[in-house]
Amino acid sequence: MNYSKRFSSKFFAKLLQPEGQNPQRDRASSLSIVFELLDEKEDKGNYLIVETGCMRGDHKPVNSPYALGDDGASTYIFDDFINFYDGEVLSVDIKQENVDYADKYTSDRTSVYCQDSVEFLWGLSEKEKIDFLYLDSYDFEADNPIPSQLHHVKELCAVMKNLKKGTIIVVDDHLNTPEFESLRSTFAKGGKAAFVENFMDSIGAECLHDGYQIVWRL
Repeated sequence: MNYSKRFSSKFFAKLLQPEGQNPQRDRASSLSIVFELLDEKEDKGNYLIVETGCMRGDHKPVNSPYALGDDGASTYIFDDFINFYDGEVLSVDIKQENVDYADKYTSDRTSVYCQDSVEFLWGLSEKEKIDFLYLDSYDFEADNPIPSQLHHVKELCAVMKNLKKGTIIVVDDHLNTPEFESLRSTFAKGGKAAFVENFMDSIGAECLHDGYQIVWRL
């Protein structure tokens, strides 16, 4: 069995579409695409996943001990993927309480750092080539979207040295769903990924999914 089948057959996909919370925030569709692509890698012994903005403990769905619903599932799921195959997850978050929470529920194959994400990404060695980059660090405010949008394009600039042909990039809270149409047409203007999207278009990156999250492959 490959991981994409595990992802769809286990509880993860349902947790990313939590009933009664924010069902319009569909992360399952985009991550299903990501894992199908990662499954295609020939050498499954050295995956590198880099995440900005780790899982956090302030969004717990009903009847769950983990914050794996509405927000916060990513680090836990990426750690599960790495333990299914092999490799490493590097995650960074600006808040120590989030880092502590992620450390508690992930294995020793996931390293979580408390640091500004842009500084962290600049500090990565050029030798570290990323298979999957997940950007979700700076909380998005619909009535003041530019700080988050700028931060995410700064992250991309900082990590360009670590990307390669085939790297998969996801930005969360892209908001391209009917439920968020009014926000996108007024304040939000593209969610977190607005400036990243312009850059990706300019370099001809392949857009694989454009919904609540947006997915590209280099």
